[in-house]
Formats: sequence, C-alpha cells, structure tokens
Amino acid sequence: MEKLKLIPIILIINLLVLNLAFIYLYFKPRSSPTPVPEEEPVSDLQTKIDQLKNDLLVLQSQMSVTSIPSSAPPLRGPTAAPLTSYIPIPGSGSLLVYQWTSLPGTEFYFNPADFPALDKAYFEANMKLLNGNGQAFLRLFDLTAGIEIWGSEIKTANQADTVVVSDPLQFRSGNHLICVQAKSLTADTTIYNSGRLKIISR
Repeated sequence: MEKLKLIPIILIINLLVLNLAFIYLYFKPRSSPTPVPEEEPVSDLQTKIDQLKNDLLVLQSQMSVTSIPSSAPPLRGPTAAPLTSYIPIPGSGSLLVYQWTSLPGTEFYFNPADFPALDKAYFEANMKLLNGNGQAFLRLFDLTAGIEIWGSEIKTANQADTVVVSDPLQFRSGNHLICVQAKSLTADTTIYNSGRLKIISR
C-alpha cells in the first residue's frame, strides 16, 4: 500500500522536473549566430581582376621604358652613314689642244648652299686618249669666278674608255656657272664621253 502511494508523488516530481527543464530551455538566452559574409557578385570580382591586370601592364611598361636605354643612333648625325647623290654634267666632246680649252655644251650651275649637309664632292668623268700617245686631261672651270675648281683635274693615258675620279672639290660660295675643260700634252685627242658630280652628304 505504501508503494502505491509513492507512485503519484514520483509522477508529480517528474512533471515538475520536466516543466523546470522546459522553462529553462525556453527562457535561456540564445547566442546570435555568426554572420555569414555576403558573397560579392561575380561581375564585381571580374572588374577588380581586370583592374589589377591593367595596373600590372602599366607597371611593366614603365619599367621597360625607364630601365632599358635606347641604343639606336640618331637619324642624322656624326655616326650616321653618309648619303651619296649624283649630278649629271651635260654634254661631251673632244679636243686636240695643248692649253686648257672649254668644251662647248658642258656648262652647268652649281651652288653649295643647295646642299646644306654637303661634306665632299668629286668630279667623275668617262674619258680616254684617242691614240694612247701621251696623256689626256680634264678639269672643271668656274666661268663666274674665272678660275679652275681646285681639286678637279683628272688625267688618263688609256685608249679605252676609263672612269676617272678627282680629288675632293673646293667650290666657292654662291651660284656659279661651271664647265668642263680639256687639254693634252702631245698631238693626241682628249675625248670626254660623260661626267657627273658625286656629292657626299652627312
């Protein structure tokens, strides 16, 4: 009989314990969950990646410009290769004379100021001595100044056509009328086939 009386008491105690546990769990302060960072949109990430790439390219270009000096020579200057040009001299002819005599039709004008970068000039002529007896001579003569062009005298003893080149010419300033003169030292004919000025510019 006493055991039967204890059963209701045990049940009541169990109910009280369950109620207290429920109340404790219900009113227990809940810790706030750790916030999860929001993911950035894919488009924003791509934009940042592209910006980093552009910054890297800019840095690389600046390094290549500042750290690698250019070794290319200037377009024109002391170390540049000289430029060669030619001015044809008109006319041709032959003379059997012992004194310098102008060849008709070989006149031309020349002004050194027309070639600001002029370094040197030469007289080139295709000439020969008709019979190969002695020597044939040619030169340029300044008709305006009434004096030869210094350095222009050339000669040959060949019967075959020969190209002969003078020493460097010394032109006078200004626009001068110039012609070709010929002579020979013996009773033979100097033949002038053609000529030109060779201009070296720097």
